[in-house]
Amino acid sequence: MTADIKTIVLVTGANQGIGLEITRKLTTEHKDYHVIMAGRRKEAIEQAANKLQAEGLSVEPLVLDVTSDDSITAAAKAIGDKHGHLGVLINNAAISSAPDSADGSKPLSTRQQFLRVLDTNVAGVQAMTDTFIPLLEKSDKTKRIVFITSSLSSMSFKADPKLGFSSRKLEYWHYTTSKSALNMLALHYAVRYEGRDDWKWNLCCPGYCATNLNEFAGTHPPEHGAINACRLATLGPDGESGTFTDKDGVVPW
Repeated sequence: MTADIKTIVLVTGANQGIGLEITRKLTTEHKDYHVIMAGRRKEAIEQAANKLQAEGLSVEPLVLDVTSDDSITAAAKAIGDKHGHLGVLINNAAISSAPDSADGSKPLSTRQQFLRVLDTNVAGVQAMTDTFIPLLEKSDKTKRIVFITSSLSSMSFKADPKLGFSSRKLEYWHYTTSKSALNMLALHYAVRYEGRDDWKWNLCCPGYCATNLNEFAGTHPPEHGAINACRLATLGPDGESGTFTDKDGVVPW
């Protein structure tokens, strides 16, 4: 199958964890999908891509830092020059905390930690999405944008003890607040594109998976986290938009 008839997918944070498993599942189950694996560390993303290429999967690496506008712009140009369009954007890259400066040389204040998490998990996603919309517009297929969030971001779960959410009292506030903001950001896009069946904007909770994000404390393997994300990444014109789901169904806002 030639590259120009494949669905081109961009997955951020694809060198490990859920991003890696999304890439593996998509390209294993959908041979007409080609995934651009994005990550900020060149060696890590190239090693991950090489491993999947050795398995016969259709992937390529791309160095991309979602906190750098220059990096995002350069990535969009590279993809546009090579592929001409983008079919699916999966905004997966995220951090859970930022106790130290980027180079690890000094501890950050509470305000600085909060701003770094918001920069990656919200502002970075907004910059990515806005920059890649023109390439998504050029796809003649259904455009699918998936935002990886968390049930910990659910205000309903947090506010109502009667819902019985087991993690309700966790004070994981840098991360959960950023993901609540991400949910609103995704809804802004979904509302903007209401009535256009060729655009699908959805939020995905992967579940509590064992990844670097939680120091591998999760109760499920990362491949479980790819199940719903891949479903959303392959929706057709009749698929949903503006939803918040996990692999078991709807998550309350």
